[in-house]
Amino acid sequence: MKENWVFLTEATNDVEADIICGFLKENNIPARTADSSPYTGAMRVIGGLAFEVSILVPEPFLEEAKKLLATMDDNF
Repeated sequence: MKENWVFLTEATNDVEADIICGFLKENNIPARTADSSPYTGAMRVIGGLAFEVSILVPEPFLEEAKKLLATMDDNF
């Protein structure tokens, strides 16, 4: 059965995306990144970091991930 990955939030760069995905994974929520723009790959080559990276989670985890992300925001 193929999982349906859905948009959770957008990180401002690769580093922030890695932190968010790591936090979710530590809390047993699968997460992955996806480029939010076709120009993101070029930004990695030119500037070293991508801007506007989408964070995706499997649909059944979406509500739990939103709540968890809200606690992350409260702590930073």
